[in-house]
Formats: sequence, C-alpha cells, structure tokens
Amino acid sequence: MSEQLYVLQTLLISGLLFTICWRESVWLRVQILAWCVGVIGLVNRFGLSDQLNFYSNDQRFYTSVVSDLSTRAFTPDVNWWLQSAKIPYTLPAALLSSIGIEPSLALKVISLLCLLMLTQHVMRVQRPITFLDSFKTLFVTACGGIGMLYSVLALRETMMMLFVTLFITTQSPTRRAILILLIFLLRPHLAAALILAGIIMILFGGARARRSGFSLGSLAFVILGVFSGYLLFSFGTAGSATGVWQLYGHQWGIPIAYRIASNFFGLQFLTARSETVEFSLQSLLLLRLFFAETVVIPTVFTILHLTRPHQVGAQSRLVLLAFSIYVGLVTNTDFNSFRQNIPFMTAMGLVILHHTKSRSSSDSVEMSG
Repeated sequence: MSEQLYVLQTLLISGLLFTICWRESVWLRVQILAWCVGVIGLVNRFGLSDQLNFYSNDQRFYTSVVSDLSTRAFTPDVNWWLQSAKIPYTLPAALLSSIGIEPSLALKVISLLCLLMLTQHVMRVQRPITFLDSFKTLFVTACGGIGMLYSVLALRETMMMLFVTLFITTQSPTRRAILILLIFLLRPHLAAALILAGIIMILFGGARARRSGFSLGSLAFVILGVFSGYLLFSFGTAGSATGVWQLYGHQWGIPIAYRIASNFFGLQFLTARSETVEFSLQSLLLLRLFFAETVVIPTVFTILHLTRPHQVGAQSRLVLLAFSIYVGLVTNTDFNSFRQNIPFMTAMGLVILHHTKSRSSSDSVEMSG
C-alpha cells in the first residue's frame, strides 16, 4: 500500500467517525481530529514501515499478527492464541484489515475507538459542566495528551485502560468476569493483580480505614499489595520454570524500595536500570513536563490515600491494592515503566475527581449551613 492511500484511508475513517460522533461531546471530535493529524504526521515523517518503530517496535509485531489473522495464515497453537496474539486487540483490527484497511492503521483505529469509548464513559460518570471542568476531567483521567498519544500508536494501551476502568467501576459480576478474561488475553499479570486484589478486598471486608489525619492503614495496604505481587511473581516464574515453587525475584533493599515507591509518583525512569532506558534523562524529564499527567495522576492518588484514607471508598481501595500488587509484579522485571502502569491511570483519575467533587459538595453544605 502506498503512503497516499494510507493517508486517504485515514481521512475517510476520521470523517466517518467525526460524523458518527457529531451529536456526542465535542471532546470526542477533538480526539478524532488529533488522531487524524497524528497518524498522518507519523506516516509522513517516518514512512509506512519505519513508523512502526516509533516509540515501540511492538507495533510491528501486532501488525504482523493482524496480517496473519486477516489472511488466515495463523498457527493453530493454543499458546499463540492465548499468550501472543492479544486477540481482543488484534482480532477486531484483522476484521478491518480484511475489508482493505492497512493492518497498522486498523490497529490504530481500534486504539482510537477504545479511547473514544473510555472518554465517553468518563464524561458520563463525571458529567462535567463547564469547559474547564471537561478539560480537567480529560487531563486527570489520562484521556487527554497520554490517551491521544497512544491512540495514534498500534499498541494495546488504550484498550487496557478501557477494560480496567470498566472492571473497577462496574458492579456486575458477569461483566467483571468477561473483562477479566479480556484483560488476561491482553496482559495476564494485570488480570492476576486485579483478581488477587478482589479476593483480598473480600477477605478484608473492603478494608475500610479509620478516620484520622494520617493512617498507617493505607501504607500497610500498599506493603501488603507489593509483597503479594512479589509472591505472585515468584509463584508464576519459579513454578513454571522448575515445577517447584520457591521465592524468586529481586533482592530486597533500599534500591528496590526506591524503585517500588517511584511507581506511585510516576518517576520510574529515575530508578530504572540504565540498560533498559533508551532516552537520556533530559529527554525523559522534558516528556514528563509535556505529559505532566504521568506524574500528577499517580502522585495525587497516592497522597490522597496516605493523608485522607477515611475519605476514599471501596473502589478506590481496590484500585490502590490492585496497583500495589501489579507494582510488586512488574518491579521484578526489566520492563518497569510508565507504559506498564497506564492501564490504571484512568481509574486513579476517577478516584481523584470523585474525591474533589465530594469535597466541593461538603464545602458547599458547610457554607450554606
């Protein structure tokens, strides 16, 4: 396929989605326009092939999976379907590719659709009234800059953001079971963290904190989650490798404590192993300034739990515990980065916004009284 045809397909898809979303929030149309400009900009700058190396060459692998699925050139190996293919993400893209859409563009369309559905869900939950409220809502829930960045990439992050947010916010056991299955097919250890967090929450009866200014309960909750994630990693890795379970993973100490803590403030790049970081420290700091929500969301979420544990609900504690377990898992690997933690950003942001709205309502009642 030529670049001209790729651009034409991008314009046609953008026009169709723009028309469909005409009666929806204006922010959905803004996201569609930003996606269109971003996708065309990438292909013009890097070309059809090299654009798949921009940010992550995982895009090249997913594109190859879509090509195989759309031409029925796939393997019957069950492990490939369950672990490698990432079916919830690549299969819908393969359906689009089968009608003529370029495979990498088809993946980017799925990424955009997930962002649009996530944004619509967030807006429905929060119901922002003013322009400033809407802007703040998008920023704090990672549906702004970060969401739009990943929507132009052939990566599964926006889909995981959507599924994790729906899993946290829904009350239906059936929907949660379906979502867990989809999340498992996208990232198994993420599903494992959510399942274990749900079990612990049931055992602790929601783990409601006592009313106090600063509670060790939240910190203990984090420690419990991190250690549970470490045990989960040990079980999965050692058990699968040797058939015998034993403790396995990093050595505990100050460096790993810093590495774990950095995840709760969006500063993983400061504690990552140098051989796993592709950019300079200056570039990473500039990116954090440009995408400030990558630091703001986890930092505010963490501070909220440590300083006002009595003002957060069961959903918020579920997010904290699941994230802690997840951090306990990923810090045992070489792939601990902000990208790994993105699935939790929207759920964290909804907790922050709910707390802000609750505080505002409380202040209004006090003033009126």
